[in-house]
Amino acid sequence: MKILNSVADVFTIATGVVVIAKTINENRNLFSELKKKFSNKVTMVIDEFDEIYEAVEIYLSNNMSPKKCKIKVSTTETGKEKENENENNPIKVTLEHNEKVTDFYDDHKFKWVWLQSEVKSFKLIFRKEDCEYVLDTYLPHIRKEVKYQKHI
Repeated sequence: MKILNSVADVFTIATGVVVIAKTINENRNLFSELKKKFSNKVTMVIDEFDEIYEAVEIYLSNNMSPKKCKIKVSTTETGKEKENENENNPIKVTLEHNEKVTDFYDDHKFKWVWLQSEVKSFKLIFRKEDCEYVLDTYLPHIRKEVKYQKHI
């Protein structure tokens, strides 16, 4: 009889766990919406068809630390041409898919994530109160920095 009671207890506990897991899964969207509503973060998406995408890609590749993130290394198109001419080939360093990197600029913290699905894009995550700063100062800084680096 004790064995039957133990089996019934295990069955009851397992059923409870399944019900809780199902409830959480069904309410995942609700939890996600609540998190967005009460979050102090903003997420900006920059896709590959936007002109600033290339600037961000170059900026991050020049400013990321291999110690802090996983990076991808490849030869650029220019490098392939130069390789045929037996010159040094430029190496392109980029983030690995879904890799996150943090950038600090002027005492502000920015988190970047490189995404690749149908369209390549960067997600830029920052505090809500920094939104104007991002548009007026940080993104223009990235564009100027890359323009400068291209002319060196």
